[in-house]
Amino acid sequence: MNHIILHRQPQATSHAEPVPRGSPVSLGTPPSPGEEQLIAWAMARGGRLLVVDDSPTNRLLTAALMRKVGFTVDTADGGAEAVASVATAEAPYDAVLMDVAMPEVDGIAATLAIRAMTNSRATVPIIAVTAHGFAEDRDRCVFAGMNDYVPKPVRRPELLAALRRWLEPSESGPVRRTSPAP
Repeated sequence: MNHIILHRQPQATSHAEPVPRGSPVSLGTPPSPGEEQLIAWAMARGGRLLVVDDSPTNRLLTAALMRKVGFTVDTADGGAEAVASVATAEAPYDAVLMDVAMPEVDGIAATLAIRAMTNSRATVPIIAVTAHGFAEDRDRCVFAGMNDYVPKPVRRPELLAALRRWLEPSESGPVRRTSPAP
């Protein structure tokens, strides 16, 4: 009689601690050293952001990326809501991440309306987050008063680098404008 002896393989056990809420650890690839610096900067600085996008998915993902690195995030689903949020927020936003192509009031019109405000909220850094990647699209954003331009799909290092450019103090003041592309 042949006996088959089955050996039970030891199960792998995980000794990893649960990831705390708001941790910069992502489920994707590990961050590069440059991205780790940007994450550390964001976690230390924090701040309030307004994420504006007519796509619920894009809005949710961008907000989640920013919350994960320590920002407090409000969202708006279009330009009109963004203008109202900037005007009426209890405390001013540190920056606005603005989609450009939205129905009714697009990001360009919303930016012009924010820049026309007669109080300090008019100077909030506005970063275009858009799928339109041509130089003329970037120029249009800058001429409307947007401070920077990040192409979609949004990549956390690019977005954090743009935020750092505009949220770090400089000799010329808190808000600097980019120059249009040549």
